[in-house]
Amino acid sequence: MSPMPGSGRAEQLAQVVAERVVSIVMDAIDIDALIDRVDVDKLVSRVDVDAVVSRVDVEKLIERVDVEKIIERVDVEQVIDRVDIKAMIERIDIDALVEQTEIGTIIAHSTSGVASEILDVIRAQAVGLDDFVARWVARILRRDPSLVPLGPPTLVAPPEGPAALPAGPT
Repeated sequence: MSPMPGSGRAEQLAQVVAERVVSIVMDAIDIDALIDRVDVDKLVSRVDVDAVVSRVDVEKLIERVDVEKIIERVDVEQVIDRVDIKAMIERIDIDALVEQTEIGTIIAHSTSGVASEILDVIRAQAVGLDDFVARWVARILRRDPSLVPLGPPTLVAPPEGPAALPAGPT
């Protein structure tokens, strides 16, 4: 109890008046106008960012991040458009790349392989052309096709039997 009689009632009255005054003042204040008068840069400059960041529980924050939702929101085309491919290519050290990958050897092997394949094709075409010419010469000279050898004598055994070519001078 209060040492003065009736002071409890005065305190209650003071409390009611204070609440009413605060309510009237708050209703009278134009919050937008008040915010417009606040110098945000000055206010932010007074904030100790290190102190705020030190209070952040990074592990808890990471646990709350939904990586799948972030990936869904990323516009990959927009990211690719922002990549400067020309600048990336200019940064590549071609000499170091060749040294590390032995790409020169690979090119040499692939080039020689291509050259070998080209020579094989040319040889095959030459054999086909030779066969074509031999058939026409045999037709022009009216040779019997069954008497024409199947290949060079050192590679193909001569045919046996009545269709065999007559033996040459011995």
